[in-house]
Amino acid sequence: MCGIAGIVRWKKQPDSDAEIQRMTAAVAHRGPDGVGFYRRDGVALGHRRLAIIDPELGVQPMADEDKTVWITYNGELYNFRELKAQLKSKGHRFVTDCDTEVVIHAYQEWGVDCVTKFRGMFAFAIADFRQRVLFLARDHFGIKPLHYRVGNEYLAFASELSALRKVDDAPPTGSLQAVDLYLRYNYIPTPHTIYHEVYKLPPASYMVIGFDGDRSGPVKYWDVQFRSKNGLSERDWEERAEETIRDSVKAHLVADVPFGVFLSGGIDSTLVAWQMSEILKTPVRAFAIGFNEQQYSELAYAEEAARGCGVELHSEIVRDDALQILPDLVAHYGEPFGDSSCIPTWYVSRLAREHVPMVLSGDGGDEAFGGYWSYVNWMNADPILEARQLMRSAIQSTRQLAPRAGFYWLRKSLKKSLQTFLKNGNELSEWQKLVLYIGEEHRRALWRPEFHNAMASSSEVFKNADVKARKWNRLAYAQYLDFQTYLPCDILTKVDVASMYHGLEVRTPLVDRGVVDLATSLPTLQRFRRDQSGKAVGKYLTKKVLGKVFPDEFIHRPKMGFGIPRAEWFYEGCSGRRLWDQVTVDESAPLYQFFKRDQVQALMDVHSPKHDNSGALWLLLVMGIWLGQNPEISFS
Repeated sequence: MCGIAGIVRWKKQPDSDAEIQRMTAAVAHRGPDGVGFYRRDGVALGHRRLAIIDPELGVQPMADEDKTVWITYNGELYNFRELKAQLKSKGHRFVTDCDTEVVIHAYQEWGVDCVTKFRGMFAFAIADFRQRVLFLARDHFGIKPLHYRVGNEYLAFASELSALRKVDDAPPTGSLQAVDLYLRYNYIPTPHTIYHEVYKLPPASYMVIGFDGDRSGPVKYWDVQFRSKNGLSERDWEERAEETIRDSVKAHLVADVPFGVFLSGGIDSTLVAWQMSEILKTPVRAFAIGFNEQQYSELAYAEEAARGCGVELHSEIVRDDALQILPDLVAHYGEPFGDSSCIPTWYVSRLAREHVPMVLSGDGGDEAFGGYWSYVNWMNADPILEARQLMRSAIQSTRQLAPRAGFYWLRKSLKKSLQTFLKNGNELSEWQKLVLYIGEEHRRALWRPEFHNAMASSSEVFKNADVKARKWNRLAYAQYLDFQTYLPCDILTKVDVASMYHGLEVRTPLVDRGVVDLATSLPTLQRFRRDQSGKAVGKYLTKKVLGKVFPDEFIHRPKMGFGIPRAEWFYEGCSGRRLWDQVTVDESAPLYQFFKRDQVQALMDVHSPKHDNSGALWLLLVMGIWLGQNPEISFS
């Protein structure tokens, strides 16, 4: 894993490496093993390397044999050896054993379509001096980040937003609409960033930028497709799932350095750890984080999982003074990012990096196999379910009425049931009620009146996902929206920044084309069903697979997630409250440029065990820290 940066200028060409050196230095933490630059014809490429495969020869930026195609690349291709053999059969020659060179030759052979052949995580830029174009691409799921800034006669790109602030130009302009999206969703969804002129390249997308400034894209080259297959028995599905997940874990273990696994004790990380222990001959090192507040700590389950998988567990307790790293972490994210589980992710990454430079994680299992509580709530609100319940009630009621009255009541209930049944259950507005952090009414109360026009009704990525997903069943609709929004914009972003802060590579075998192809082909009942008592069971298939080695009490316990004791840490005398006071107590605090002080303080005043405002408080705390760190940014 690495950090990349670069710029193409189509008029004023830089006369030194100073600009690209500053940009690359901003992502130095992502690659402690090496640094490189290349500048030519208005194009400058920079690279910071974390050496995982072929440490000796995989130096970047890298070029082809005749030095006309150059690349700066961040990621890992898990099928690079198969692609290399295919390319060799077509006459390509290689001088390294790293995947970076395979990407170059794949581009030469297949052009921009090369990305459709890759299995892995990647973000890269190829400068093609024959075609005089810059080719930017990002992996299928958005595991690796890629941001770009469009300026006057230039386009710059980088792994992190901080590098784009180092371009020879005035600071970018802040976006008030992006701030409102952040308050709405807990993150700023693709393609937006906190800046008007800076964007996130969406997952499974590429762009082509001419050296003359002509630009095409982003172009989407792949997408998740839900196509349920029938005809297989439960046993068949279990065998296929175990085989597919094991194949993915094995592919993700290709490395020339030691590695381990994040082990929370949840279904997904335990499944990955178990498969690693089955594949490897040497003991697997696992890493876990716990809290003193037992209701938030899964450490006991991580210990049970480690024993069951036969792995060596390293653990650490995160206390409330852990928030001392929050300002530094806010700076690394480069824009307001509201997922508070970035804190334990930072600490477990630090713990792992003390032992290994690379780990596997269980991220993506909930999206693929239907594990979130939001899916349970969504399925419980299914209009079809409501229609059935109306019919049952109507039939029971008619039995207790006179025939004529009973017929009238049944007819009326039938009409209402039919209207409910025919209603399109996949409504974006209804889904967003389940995933919003601060609703419209409360956001309006927070914003100062002169900024009410900044309030966003939704975002492009949600609207586009809604249009495509409406044709699928209710569960697939929710999963698809998460694949387009929550997974790349929150989960994968959180892990990338918190882990690369320490120069730790995190690989996600459940966010893999083979695993997702399997998951999206499952009948709904293999992902979500109800037991005999009517209780919802998410991730049904993966729980069945893991149930081969773990007891029901471990498998079917309530889902906890990877949260922090956020509510408690905001109580009087705790670290969250102290940090809040530092950021908000001053009447001239940056937060009050845009938000009403009395409304902000009211959220804290009523925060208590019976009235938990910690979600909104955390978002405003992060926003206030970010504004204080960036006083030079003006907003519009």
